[in-house]
Amino acid sequence: MADLKETEKEIRETLQREKEELKNSYNNLVKRLQDEGKKLQGEMQKEYKSARKYVKKNPETGVGIALASGLIVGLALATLLRR
Repeated sequence: MADLKETEKEIRETLQREKEELKNSYNNLVKRLQDEGKKLQGEMQKEYKSARKYVKKNPETGVGIALASGLIVGLALATLLRR
């Protein structure tokens, strides 16, 4: 009976350690994902500002790109919705 209680205690301790390790791993992963999200957001803001500057300097090209992009997205959606 003592062996059974000792085994149960070992299993509970092992489960508690594993639970803590998983919790730490999860928290580390969340922090890394948040950091990456902030980094990507900063990069997207830079690209957005760059694109705005380009369109201000070249409005015809900007309108052409927007038109072409709209047509491509529209055709893709139409194709998907027909199915």
